[in-house]
Amino acid sequence: MNLLRNKKIGLIGVGNMGASILRGVLKRKIATPSSVWVYDKIKSKAGHFARSYRVRWAASARELLQKTDIVIVAVKPQDFPVFAAENSSYVHPGHQVISILAGMTTEKIGKMLRGNKNVVRAMPNLGAKAGQSMTAICGKSKKALSLASALFSGCGEVVILPEKRMDLVTAVSGSGPAYFFHLMELLADFGVRQGLSPKTAQTLAVQTALGAALVAKHSKASCGELRQMVTSKKGTTDAALKALRRGKFKKTFCRALAAAVARSRELRRNA
Repeated sequence: MNLLRNKKIGLIGVGNMGASILRGVLKRKIATPSSVWVYDKIKSKAGHFARSYRVRWAASARELLQKTDIVIVAVKPQDFPVFAAENSSYVHPGHQVISILAGMTTEKIGKMLRGNKNVVRAMPNLGAKAGQSMTAICGKSKKALSLASALFSGCGEVVILPEKRMDLVTAVSGSGPAYFFHLMELLADFGVRQGLSPKTAQTLAVQTALGAALVAKHSKASCGELRQMVTSKKGTTDAALKALRRGKFKKTFCRALAAAVARSRELRRNA
């Protein structure tokens, strides 16, 4: 059953993430182009997306709010107070509001939108650009959560968590792609220093990461068990992993994740 059937979906802020989410929704036919509206204060961005995907273009946030049932808010967090002050009167009680604003709680967003109770906070990641996002959502309305889950399933996997876990999610999956990019960067850089061409080194690093991710996704074994499967005693992999342990890689990486969690909490308090 398609929960989004007959629902009008609006996107306010046609940036990389918001546009990637809608592309997934349209590609998987979770919604039809005629049921999707977009608006951006940079009108050329909204116009280009509308023409490319044959969706509807709104001349103002007010028009979009008046035309839609579900609204994805993808503006910059610092721009949201002005947006809310100018447009909250057009948000009706039945609107399902989905926010991808970093650090802003559902309670704060709801208060700024005339006490709307149907606010869902979402933390997708860059994987949305490839239809492989990991999105965590939270909120108090079961209906709004169900609609948001159906929508974000268009660009990857979705989990529903308590809002108190969102700072942790930000560190683990929201920022997560950067950690894997960095590891691929290090692998490729090492290959280049040892004589490989940059193109070959990048292909080796990226395809290896992709293969490992797909094996982990489709395996019943844990990541730790998979690591053990490819680590022969006294072999090359074992030598590399022992070097990482001597360098206290686990401790360093956990410290990095804790720093990301702390920064997320700081941003939330200051939002």
